[in-house]
Amino acid sequence: MPSYSTPHPAGSKFDWTVPILLVLLTWATMGGVVRNGFVNYDDDLYLTANPALTTGLGSDGLKWAFTTTRGGNWHPLTWISHLIDVQLFGLNPAAHHAVSLALHSASAVLLFSLLRGLTGALWPSAFVAALFAVHPLHVESVAWAAERKDVLSTFFALCAALAYVRGVRRPGVVASKLAAPVLFALALMAKPMPLTLPLLLLLLDWWPLGRWSPVPVTSPQAGAPFARRLPPLRLWQEKAPLLLLAAVSGVVTWIAQSGAGAMQSADAIPLPARVVNALVSYARYLYKTIWPVDLAVYYPYPWSGHSRFAILLALALLAALGAGAARQSRRRPWITVGLLWYLVSLLPVIGIVQVGVQAMADRYAYLPLVGVFIAASWSLGEFAGRGLRAAPAVAVISLVAIGTLCVVTARQVATWRDGVTLFSQAVVSTVDNHIAHNNLGTALLARGRAADALPHFEEAIRIAPKYARGYLNLGRALAQLGRHQEAVVRFRESIAAVTRAADEPIAHRHLAQSLEKLGRLDEALAAYRESLLLDPQNSRTLDLAGVALARAGRAWEAVPLLEKAATLEPGSPAIREHLAVAKAQYAAGLRRP
Repeated sequence: MPSYSTPHPAGSKFDWTVPILLVLLTWATMGGVVRNGFVNYDDDLYLTANPALTTGLGSDGLKWAFTTTRGGNWHPLTWISHLIDVQLFGLNPAAHHAVSLALHSASAVLLFSLLRGLTGALWPSAFVAALFAVHPLHVESVAWAAERKDVLSTFFALCAALAYVRGVRRPGVVASKLAAPVLFALALMAKPMPLTLPLLLLLLDWWPLGRWSPVPVTSPQAGAPFARRLPPLRLWQEKAPLLLLAAVSGVVTWIAQSGAGAMQSADAIPLPARVVNALVSYARYLYKTIWPVDLAVYYPYPWSGHSRFAILLALALLAALGAGAARQSRRRPWITVGLLWYLVSLLPVIGIVQVGVQAMADRYAYLPLVGVFIAASWSLGEFAGRGLRAAPAVAVISLVAIGTLCVVTARQVATWRDGVTLFSQAVVSTVDNHIAHNNLGTALLARGRAADALPHFEEAIRIAPKYARGYLNLGRALAQLGRHQEAVVRFRESIAAVTRAADEPIAHRHLAQSLEKLGRLDEALAAYRESLLLDPQNSRTLDLAGVALARAGRAWEAVPLLEKAATLEPGSPAIREHLAVAKAQYAAGLRRP
């Protein structure tokens, strides 16, 4: 059995056995995703309540994919992947999860191929790919159907990196030079997360490609240069097409997210608070990489600020890592490259430009952790080459690490089974998490467990007193329990607190339903009217308002609303039945005054 640090020529038997083993390892560890369902956190926005996906992959579907900013992003390739899945599998969650897992497996193989081709080092490359394949922080990107964009964009980003290396090796082949920008554009059209790829390629130019002139690398493990060395300015100029694509993607993303109201203003979160949270988050990601416990789908923003101890600890850690990497930049350049890869690739989502109100997210670490894995793996490789006793020790460490991560990851996959398991873990793993309490409550409410959901909604509004959706869902739970008088109060509190435009018409609709149950029909009709003014294309509200008007003896007003509802939702037998009843009432003599 060859040791960790034994060199292997390209084309050896391990070059095809390692990818097979990586795929088997990935599916053995994360295969449980196919037993999971969809969750009540953006899966409705992207899949289960997205009528656009029913158009299929035709001209209308493609036009929608390239023009919509649904979800606050422009990512047509992601929408196309969902369109294909729905056309092939319907809304079968097992199939959707299997496609995401297949993309993740393919990315692990691509990462191995990239590092193997760059350095010639077999086992360090395999170890990095294995860590990428089975790390618990990567579960969110794979197990969350709505996060298809993450695995898809990373797949194409790694393809672009491979194409770039091929272009460096074969500078005279025009197709090789064109492939990288095209693949990078596809990555950005899946998710803008890899927009720092041009900078990551500059890091690879330094190590292991050794293209910088002068090259500040003296280690024999640096790797042989594939092409002549170039001045740094030339290397930057070489990346101009990629940098232009990244800039365009950044502008488009800014416009899309600003239009969706996802961008947080400087008044909401001041710049000093963002910088502090960014520093602490950089440290927290590293901590969770080494000790992946208390993972959650949502980490609440620290509105009261981080503790002084946490800030000082984060600063000390980052300063120590930076100083150590700088000292080792000549002898062990992989440490510097790995650290910079981590810092740079996290930069777009570290919170300086704050999108949403989460402090951090496991999915954001999907690509950045590659840098950490490179630094760790090549350092282990160097240690393995120090003697006969070192190599077995490194092999044991590597196997124990992978085995432990596999166990933790398999358990983490199981938490994504449904909304109840997912947000139950988030409630336990975090403190004062109003989003987790709210979503756990809605998952329980969907199961008809309103009494169990009630305390979670109450806790959500205790934590965030201006949280409109918490009041809305508390009202829904009260209404489900028949406590409509209390529900009316909560729905009105939701309307008063609303900041998200999409929530307001829903709150008016639920208010109308509870008023109707209380026999206050005139007030209910006014609430339905307000809801339709805000969202005139909502078939559910049109149907409910039409039925209420028919009950009030105003069939002449009910029929147009129900006809519109039937047009918007032609497959609904309930709407057709309500329309028939209203038409019968109208025909029976309930004429317009």
